[in-house]
Amino acid sequence: MGAMTDENTPPTSENAPATPRTDGRIFDDLTHFVAAPRITGFATRRRVGDRDARAVAAVTGLNKDGDAYTTHLVEVDVDGGEPTPLTRSTKGETMVAIGERGELYFSSERSEDDGEEGEQALWMLPPTGEARVVLRRPGGVNTVIPAGGRLFIVADTLPHAEDEDANRKVAKERRELGVSAILHEDFPTRFWDHDLGPAYPRLYVATPPSLTGTDSIELEPLAQPEGRLQNVQVSEDGSTLLVSVQNTIRGTDQYHSTYLLKPGEEPRPCALAPAVGGTEGDDPYLEYGAGPISPDGTRALIYASTGNRDGHPAATWLELADLASGERRRLAPDFDDWPGPAVWLDDQTLVWQADRRGRVSLYRVDLAEDAVTLLTEGDDSYSGPCVLDTDTVLAGHSSIERPVSLARVNVRTGEVEDLAALTPPVEPAGHLTEVETTAEDGTALRAWLALPNEIPEAGAPLLVFVHGGPWGSWNDWTWRWNPGPFVARGYAVLMPDPAISTGYGQHMIDRGNDQIGGTPYTDLLALIDACEKRDDVDGRRTALLGGSYGGYMANWMAGHTGDRFSCIVSHASLWNVDFMGRTTDNGSWHEWMSPTQAARYSPHRFAADIEVPMLVIHGDKDYRVPLSQGHALWHALLRESKATGHKFLYYPDENHWILTPQNSRIWYETVLAFVDQHVRGVDFARPALLG
Repeated sequence: MGAMTDENTPPTSENAPATPRTDGRIFDDLTHFVAAPRITGFATRRRVGDRDARAVAAVTGLNKDGDAYTTHLVEVDVDGGEPTPLTRSTKGETMVAIGERGELYFSSERSEDDGEEGEQALWMLPPTGEARVVLRRPGGVNTVIPAGGRLFIVADTLPHAEDEDANRKVAKERRELGVSAILHEDFPTRFWDHDLGPAYPRLYVATPPSLTGTDSIELEPLAQPEGRLQNVQVSEDGSTLLVSVQNTIRGTDQYHSTYLLKPGEEPRPCALAPAVGGTEGDDPYLEYGAGPISPDGTRALIYASTGNRDGHPAATWLELADLASGERRRLAPDFDDWPGPAVWLDDQTLVWQADRRGRVSLYRVDLAEDAVTLLTEGDDSYSGPCVLDTDTVLAGHSSIERPVSLARVNVRTGEVEDLAALTPPVEPAGHLTEVETTAEDGTALRAWLALPNEIPEAGAPLLVFVHGGPWGSWNDWTWRWNPGPFVARGYAVLMPDPAISTGYGQHMIDRGNDQIGGTPYTDLLALIDACEKRDDVDGRRTALLGGSYGGYMANWMAGHTGDRFSCIVSHASLWNVDFMGRTTDNGSWHEWMSPTQAARYSPHRFAADIEVPMLVIHGDKDYRVPLSQGHALWHALLRESKATGHKFLYYPDENHWILTPQNSRIWYETVLAFVDQHVRGVDFARPALLG
């Protein structure tokens, strides 16, 4: 449906279109793909008494120059009417929160006002009237939570600044003198794509600004537990907070614990990780994150997890905590998948999302009976449920083929009602089906298979996408590893869920958790074998592609499958597992990777066995899988592998993901050119913008 006239010539348009296509054919040309607007967030204010429910969404698209994305905010009619634009500044906005009086708080880089260079502004848009700046400070604001007539705010602050004046003074001096140095006394020093420090999140409370005046917000610090603040939950009346902090033990092991906090009082432990002082149970790797507080303020959800270290199985579940007594119990212990974000409908009912066999579904949880009921049974995926009222949640609604739109879900009946579109439709490049087979140990396996609408008599050449995580699943739309551009070029794309994938029960996790190159590897081969036997797939022409853990598996397979694949693409990949465990920002992976996995499952030990060309892709700002992994892989390919024709696509300013629009386009163009060369046997068509 989206096939190009010449399948061997990648798109090379010099400039991205200023406006997106409205006919849905975004896969015909990658300039249209990267220009497509997308929903990047949404928030609600629930209906209480006479106060109506409200929803606001963040919609992101290309700026006028086509070199970056900007975001504007849109009012969503929760009753199904047309949306209303709220903001349209050229530099865009970041949604923060909907206030109790109907006001909207957001961050923006708008230049109005006399703020100093480098200061972020928090804006308020009242129900009627114009937006205005209500707080401008170095580092801006991370989070605003309106509750009980107050604003609870998390903002980055220099740790030794006694007040806002001191924070502003030192921040200004650092900026004016060009000081960038950061003194660390603890781990970690960075996170995903940015350096940590010198400012860190601090918790404040403030009185909301007037809706019609010119007053500003004055921040008052609240006591917070020792550690790095991670998450804050606030009761509806603002009297109780649940916060989670991260502490580092044994040098680099990172653990989350939760604390109960009441304004004006010192925090007290709610669920301490055993490693940081808790004494419960015999699992030293338990940790706890703060979840939402019940509408009546008496109970809260606690996100519990364990594993990934020293041979312990990875697991995640939800606990219910009584905030007065401190007693906790595990919710729905017979629920075999990992619950994701959860919300309270009322004091006895929850809705949570969870991966389910290549989908993401919503479930209703009855606390009185500990009963879990599947709400959304179809193939679509639902994410980020937000409460509109005790019968309805607003959720993201998407699939492998269709990007996120918004829908109302009736939590009593499971009925789904699509709301008015906020972005143009997307026409699928082909069609989806499923591949099923059986693993060596008898476990049932499945995968999504995206097929072009027009398939040659010999079958479509095959690309295998290995997902990252490794605890994850191919179950939703993605702008980064989207099969659409490849299907539009005539490829079939297999998206397998091997051992360690979520949505198939705890047993599926346990099968692969401590053998990252073992059972997941044989599961993948079983699914690929089953796919290549299909009449609509040409099993003689297959390439393997993966990012993050998928990149690890690409490297592992490169050294263990000879010339089975025509070529392999390895993005943000693990190469030397021991060094990965010692250099990643996730220090807790040291125990999991370095002692237990590296000796047996490190791909670098098999460099001399690589027989096919590889495309290596890495971003310099990737701190989860450091760039040194990509450099070491590239070095080994050139010196030790049996193959030639390797390439290294390097991004000096990107991170674990390729996020800017034209760099994303170059990613797709380069990967397409590489697989076209080695799978289809055509000359490598170097993307024009690579020079």
